[in-house]
Amino acid sequence: MSVLLQTDRRGDAPAPKAGKAPRRPMRPRLRRQLLGVLGLLVVLAIIATVILAYDQVFNPGVSATVLAPRAGLLMNKGSDVTLNGVTVGRVTSITPDGYDQARLGISLSPSQVGYIPANVRAEIQAPTVFGPKYLNLVPPAKPSAQRVHAGQVIEPAQVSTEIDTVFSSLVSVLNSVHPAKLSATLGAISTALNGQGNKLGDFIGQLNDYLHKLNPSLPTLGRDLSLAPPVASTYAAATPDLIKTLDNLRVTSGTLTSQQAQFDAFLIDLTGFSGNAQNFLADNGSSLSRTLATLLPTANLLSYYSPEISCLAASTQQLNKIAVSDNLILNAVISPATKPYSNPANLPVVGAASGPSCYGGPLTKASAAHWGRVDFNDGTSSFFSTNEALTPGSGVSLSQQLFGPAAPAASAAASSGSSGSSAKKGH
Repeated sequence: MSVLLQTDRRGDAPAPKAGKAPRRPMRPRLRRQLLGVLGLLVVLAIIATVILAYDQVFNPGVSATVLAPRAGLLMNKGSDVTLNGVTVGRVTSITPDGYDQARLGISLSPSQVGYIPANVRAEIQAPTVFGPKYLNLVPPAKPSAQRVHAGQVIEPAQVSTEIDTVFSSLVSVLNSVHPAKLSATLGAISTALNGQGNKLGDFIGQLNDYLHKLNPSLPTLGRDLSLAPPVASTYAAATPDLIKTLDNLRVTSGTLTSQQAQFDAFLIDLTGFSGNAQNFLADNGSSLSRTLATLLPTANLLSYYSPEISCLAASTQQLNKIAVSDNLILNAVISPATKPYSNPANLPVVGAASGPSCYGGPLTKASAAHWGRVDFNDGTSSFFSTNEALTPGSGVSLSQQLFGPAAPAASAAASSGSSGSSAKKGH
């Protein structure tokens, strides 16, 4: 049995051994297809990786929730969440929360959470009239030291005015306005403004000047408005009294109405009295003026000393009470004599300037204990003595100590009389 060797067309190669199946080479077309599928899978993997990276699957953000009255038009998933113009996250979900608000789920970048205070507020805004909405985080005037954390619910968001709201309000206004009346109104306005352009321009200019002058006063106006609430509170507290006063005025008005005849008669009599008083003043006006001018100094003096009138009345009442019900006890004290009258040292003087005073009256136990003589600048000698106290046995006679230096002559004259008379005088 002979073994046959076969040769390959592409070259000399040993033939496969007997008993084994020959290995078939891969077809070039199939190889290309496999490489294409593998490349497509790589591309899809890259795209999926980019999408997952964009969705932050590999780096999950900090999830939070924003409550808003409504989500607004064109608010979609993936919309930006900004803080001071910097994108710090994105919107992940939009779901209704009951009948009166919407719940927006947001995912914040972990690297940006440290810049977002916990008491941040949210606003749903649009860059243009018809542009897509985005969520803007607004830091408060006093940011909290704490930062946004996962699962936090941010304060209710404010939604900017949307074009559909404006159209809805405009449609409601147009539905309420009757075309015929609107046409008549516009025609009347056109007629009124026809030919009045110059006056309207002058009015606008004057209004502009007035506003320019008013602008510096706006701070003062603001302060006045800030003070208005306390004033309003005061008036509110006084409102019951004001209402009571008005009610009393109602009663007074009713009384005047019921007594109208008597009131008319009173007014007529008052008119007659006014006429007579006018005639009297016309005839005696100059005399009254001179009389008042003459009484003016006296009135001024009485006004100056008027505080003494109440003291005089009280002292008089006290004396009257003592005279009627109490006992009057007088203590007589012999005091040293003053200097005798001398001319011109003791001539009368009108120079009292002590001013109004009660001079201890009405007397009390405390004031009566220390009240003494009051010296007036009237020319009399002041209250003093050459001897502060009686000093028996000092060599000076008692009469000289009591009555001054002129006493020796009186004593000599008295010594010529009887001793009984001298003793009587000494007593």
